[in-house]
Amino acid sequence: MTTVDIIKKGVIFRQKEFLLSLCVFAYLLVSFSILSLKLSEGYLLLLQVFFLLFENYVTVAVYYGIKEYIFEGKFNIPGMFMKAGYFFFRVLSYKLFAGFFALLLAAFCMSMIELVKSSSLAAAGFVTGFTILWIAFPVYLLLLTFFAPLIIITEDSLVFSSVRASVAFMRGNLAEAVKLVLVTAPFWAFALFLTRVYNGKGLYLLTGTVFYLIAVLEIITIRIFLLFYKARRKE
Repeated sequence: MTTVDIIKKGVIFRQKEFLLSLCVFAYLLVSFSILSLKLSEGYLLLLQVFFLLFENYVTVAVYYGIKEYIFEGKFNIPGMFMKAGYFFFRVLSYKLFAGFFALLLAAFCMSMIELVKSSSLAAAGFVTGFTILWIAFPVYLLLLTFFAPLIIITEDSLVFSSVRASVAFMRGNLAEAVKLVLVTAPFWAFALFLTRVYNGKGLYLLTGTVFYLIAVLEIITIRIFLLFYKARRKE
């Protein structure tokens, strides 16, 4: 299956995709409505943590639902939410690991930026070049783990086994994976731009439309990458 075939098959939207998109849309709408309430900072922080965890649960459920009908030809919405608990902590552990790693890189970059501000032009150039060279390899390694959450769910493997499998898979299919990212990225950028423009300023219909657009985009994106993994893991 070529990359074009994967994209064409990935954007197909039928009843299964519609039902899954409604699940994501419901989460987005509920979380936005509650987090938009005027609450104290303590309650707001607790709710943000809760919805971050709940978002992971919904995402895992949707991953599993799409995986189940792509790999096994089954579709069961109640079942996918029950199964999400089985994979929840493994996917969350990967996200925490990747997030912590990304924060370390960001902190290093910020410290270099502060150093550049008080340096001469020649020193600033040296520091900038050193920073780019220093973070290039860690960023590359982090990108190679991109498929770990999907592998956790599709292969029922442990976190570090999935990370290793993702690195091996991405090293052999990196160019094609980048193409898929470049195809989907503009649509995500547009959707995120819309969330900044229509962020609940009395435009509830438009806000809801944007949320549903994001839900549809999430389903399509997951389908594309799962189809890509299924097609290429056999090669």
